[in-house]
Amino acid sequence: MSEGKTASVNVAENIPVKKKRRQNKGFPAGVYNNFGFELFNAVFWQSLGSPLILFIRQSGGSAFVIGLTSAFPLLLMPFALFGYKFVEKLGYRRTALIFWTARWIFSSLLILIAFVDFSGSPGLQAGLAVAVLIIYHFCRNFGMSGYLPWLTAILPARTRGLYLSRATVFSNLGGIATYLAIGAILGSNPALSTFALVFAIGTFGGLCSSVFMTRIEKPKIAPRPTTLQPKQSFWGGMKRCFTIPGFKTFVVIQSFYGVAFFGIPSLSLIYLREKVGINPGLILYFSTAGIVGAAFASTFWGRWIDRRQSVISLQLVAFLGLSFNSILWFLLQVVPSGFEYFLAALIMLLNAAWIGALNMSQTHTIMTLAPEEGRVLFQNIATFLTYCSQALAPMLWGLFLDFFDQRKFKLDLGFYQIGTYQIFFAATLLIGLAGAVYIYRVVRKIPIE
Repeated sequence: MSEGKTASVNVAENIPVKKKRRQNKGFPAGVYNNFGFELFNAVFWQSLGSPLILFIRQSGGSAFVIGLTSAFPLLLMPFALFGYKFVEKLGYRRTALIFWTARWIFSSLLILIAFVDFSGSPGLQAGLAVAVLIIYHFCRNFGMSGYLPWLTAILPARTRGLYLSRATVFSNLGGIATYLAIGAILGSNPALSTFALVFAIGTFGGLCSSVFMTRIEKPKIAPRPTTLQPKQSFWGGMKRCFTIPGFKTFVVIQSFYGVAFFGIPSLSLIYLREKVGINPGLILYFSTAGIVGAAFASTFWGRWIDRRQSVISLQLVAFLGLSFNSILWFLLQVVPSGFEYFLAALIMLLNAAWIGALNMSQTHTIMTLAPEEGRVLFQNIATFLTYCSQALAPMLWGLFLDFFDQRKFKLDLGFYQIGTYQIFFAATLLIGLAGAVYIYRVVRKIPIE
């Protein structure tokens, strides 16, 4: 009898132990829904990434317009900034669901825009695509205002790096599948109407991402305004953010990143298409190589962050890596014929891995620094300040490239020709190295690093 009782007690005691082990990672219940959302959300936004840039360019958009598309998050951010009380009142989850769903519904209009023939109205097709992109970013900003605080509320601090790395893997898997399909659809010389199928794939991904988002765990503690929140003005919240240790450093690093490197993924597509002569299908396959690199690297970046409980050293490595990439862009002009394809794929692979590290660092820092009270306002302000450089810089670089490229600027050194894009890459290298020096000086002040 005693053995039987002992056995029953042991069995009963083992049950919570197993449950505890499953929860040790600190992931929310039903975490596969989070990862399912990341997977299909990537299908959606990747269809509106490089393909939409190529579509706008092919339908008459200039380099300035391409750069301007990166400024939309910043230009539309004030709506979300001053609407933080609305987000708190509506709730993190409901805000994210409403605006994330609205985002792909409005973006589905691109299917119609791609199908209709606008040959009698030059530039109208590109203009309509840009208009849809404005609505997309408006909805995205409000969606992020709810989603990031929601995620922060359900994730323990100790496993956020691991979660972000795994979420990035699923996001990259969605991106890989999307780019492989899109590359096959577009081929070497796609008609504008061919892009309609690409945008239809994105709409399908958006629909599925909304379904998974509805199943993500609700915040454990429902956000409710405290007695202090209504009294806090926007400018008071902005001032308070700069009193939080580490926030000023975060802003400076993100500014260096934005000015130096944020415009490269979009503007380099024009360079590869028009200067190097690589067709859109191959460019998207190269983008796939980049996502593969980011997927493998993200698992390592997440462990790096969690083990150190700091992102500053990872940011230093990423800045040095992106600066090295700026040098590789120069070599595309002088490599033997045929080798430029391999080098372009390698550059995009490394670029995605380093940018992935910086994006994970940015998200982790915002989640870590956010106070319990006024979380939405803080995260909106932090996002807005990152947009200041990350959105404006590509637009200004686009103006620069348009101005000098239209005047056919070129400096012939005999063994090497310096054009507008070479100056652009040289500038990114110098600014990137300046950012790396700043981060190195910060690292030396942190004992744990």
